[in-house]
Amino acid sequence: MKEKILLFDLDGTLIDSTEAILESFLNTALFYGKNLKGREEEIKSLIGSTLKDMFLHFGIKEDEIQECIALYRKNYERIYLQKTFLLPKVKEALQSVPSNYKMGIVTSKSSFFSLKILENLGISHLFFKIVGIDNVKEPKPSAEPIYKALEGLEYQKEQVFMIGDTFFDMQSARNAGVVGIGVSGKYDQNLKKYTDLFFPDLVGAVKYIKELV
Repeated sequence: MKEKILLFDLDGTLIDSTEAILESFLNTALFYGKNLKGREEEIKSLIGSTLKDMFLHFGIKEDEIQECIALYRKNYERIYLQKTFLLPKVKEALQSVPSNYKMGIVTSKSSFFSLKILENLGISHLFFKIVGIDNVKEPKPSAEPIYKALEGLEYQKEQVFMIGDTFFDMQSARNAGVVGIGVSGKYDQNLKKYTDLFFPDLVGAVKYIKELV
């Protein structure tokens, strides 16, 4: 079976960290005088973009953003491990990936939190690299995070798959010239608009990839 490289988004694709993100986001926004209670669906619709863009969307001032993000991460660090879970069928899907494939993580979450989550969930050993927002100058939808994940590897672009649940993942794949695979997640309900390759869960996505010549 020909080797392939599978790059996974994290939030909404492999893990459900919604509760930790929402709680941290609401608490942080409140510190800046923004009561976002009742706007949780709006916040969820922005997950996948950067924290900077999310907070700017809700009116946090540009000159307060770095302090705001630091406060968010302080909130998040207190609760994220106990409030983050693997999504259904993810473990089954990852275990079905052939041993000669490589798997990596490409996320807009920090690499520190990403690694801790994967370790806590017992699957960190499956991934050869984690590329977080702190590892790049331009996050998804830029191609840079995918190129960063592929550094040092020999590959053909048609053998590289970016698997995610948001527009940012599919656009990043398109910009990098690799194959974008959409999976149904919690955050982007319009994903079918951005890719012809869409699956209801990760098991179906991995099965499709394995069957390709």
